Amino acid sequence: MLSSGAWLTPERVRMVALVSGIAGLAMLLFLYFGGQGTLDPFGQPIGTDFSAFWHAGRLANDGSAPSAWDVTALNAEVRVTHPGSEFATAWVYPPVFLLIASPLAMLPYLHALAIWQAVSVLLLAAALKAILTDWKSVAVCLASPLTPLVLAHGQNAFLTAALLGAGLASLAVGRGTGAGYFGGLAYKPQLALQLAPFLLFTKNWRALGVAFTVAALVIALSWLLWGTEAWLAFAASASATRHFMEEGAVGLHKSASLFSLARMWGAPVGPAYLIQALSALSGLALLWKARHAPPFVLGAAACVAIALSTPYLLDYDIALVGLGAVFLFAEGRRTSFLEYERTALAYIWATPWFARQVAEVVHLPLLPISMVLLAVLVFRRAVLARSGLPSRCAGNASSGLALATATRGKGEP
Repeated sequence: MLSSGAWLTPERVRMVALVSGIAGLAMLLFLYFGGQGTLDPFGQPIGTDFSAFWHAGRLANDGSAPSAWDVTALNAEVRVTHPGSEFATAWVYPPVFLLIASPLAMLPYLHALAIWQAVSVLLLAAALKAILTDWKSVAVCLASPLTPLVLAHGQNAFLTAALLGAGLASLAVGRGTGAGYFGGLAYKPQLALQLAPFLLFTKNWRALGVAFTVAALVIALSWLLWGTEAWLAFAASASATRHFMEEGAVGLHKSASLFSLARMWGAPVGPAYLIQALSALSGLALLWKARHAPPFVLGAAACVAIALSTPYLLDYDIALVGLGAVFLFAEGRRTSFLEYERTALAYIWATPWFARQVAEVVHLPLLPISMVLLAVLVFRRAVLARSGLPSRCAGNASSGLALATATRGKGEP
């Protein structure tokens, strides 16, 4: 049953997605409306991490952009906006992200947060629609427990996934100019490191040129607006950011990288970096192996290679793995699902509900398992595509397409 995925009946998929979506919405409503002012019921800023984005933008608008990377100056502003909270934050992004943070900071905090959340979800929904083609499948994706995790933190994981997903979906249909979306990832460069090898391995020279051009343009624009001092402040903050990551300042159980897993299990910093280097090389090797695979398999390979490449991968960034799972699901629906594939994709979808708690209590790394599991699934597809061997389907055609049936409209092919 696990092999075929027959347990994933259309009724179960719809019911679980509905329950998950309602629970996630209830949690968000409690956080947004259960507190007072800009604070949630736990005394933390609503959309916690968004507070760093908004206040960095506010400092930039006040002509003090370099102060955004000064933890003391940033948190002094945070105390003014969120009186009574002991919350502390840091701005760790390059000045490129101020192109988004600065306009948002022109609005009141809660209004800016609402717009940020809504636009991020809509952009991701559009990218998912380009991959899955039907809105019912998109709804199942957005009902994932990852959605309240990202939105509760006010984080940018959906923007990252939207840019990456839109770029990969464009390349899948031969639109090289769609790689311009990749250039937008200059705001979070640790999640764009594998894109150059990805485009080189697939000999997509036009896309490579477009991506670099867009990245150069947004970097140049940020420099024109906020000057060299902002970039120097960002560079100077890099050592502190690295120290925060190495010591698990935000909690090692909140991370999905193999580096943080090694640290959580007691490995010194040096060996943990070695494990992370091997993880990044594995991602590179996967891209090379998948270079001749079908477009959606290649898209899944790009997503998981990016996730494998960085030590700084917090649990909401597992949206990249979720995006890779979407590409793999789309490929399975287009052709057929392989053994255990549907069960593994269901695991990746559901894990964010309890991954942080399990990692904190028993040090069991459910999110890194999701990442490695997706890499294995993609590698298997890449090997089959390279060898030209027919793939072995999971069960009969009707059971293999049960999840697709659950998320398609009646009468669709």
